[in-house]
Amino acid sequence: MEIELTHGNWWIVLLITGVVAVPMIYRIVRYGGLKGAAFGAPVLEKVGDVEPSNRGLTKTKLKVHVLDPSRPAEGPHVGMEVVYSTFGSWEMRGISLTRSEARLLAQELIQAADRSERKAAG
Repeated sequence: MEIELTHGNWWIVLLITGVVAVPMIYRIVRYGGLKGAAFGAPVLEKVGDVEPSNRGLTKTKLKVHVLDPSRPAEGPHVGMEVVYSTFGSWEMRGISLTRSEARLLAQELIQAADRSERKAAG
């Protein structure tokens, strides 16, 4: 089925484009950029990043950010940016966490590293 753009149906294309673009543009402006839009809160500062050893052709980088939520009691407070890149492509995903979720994740990571170390030792 082929749709021909005529004088009478150009508004349909404009409407569909607007339905998709307007909310994205609103989030980008409201949260101060693409990263803020991905986290749902503006980024105050970057804390640091970790670049795991490369496995295959994909390069991964984890970045940790402090966020500035509009409702400080509810969050999100911490943003974890996961960046995947290969030759010719790049993808960024934002993970938003409250303070308690970030602390729980840190504890789980420490626990996993400790168990791995104990298993390797003995």
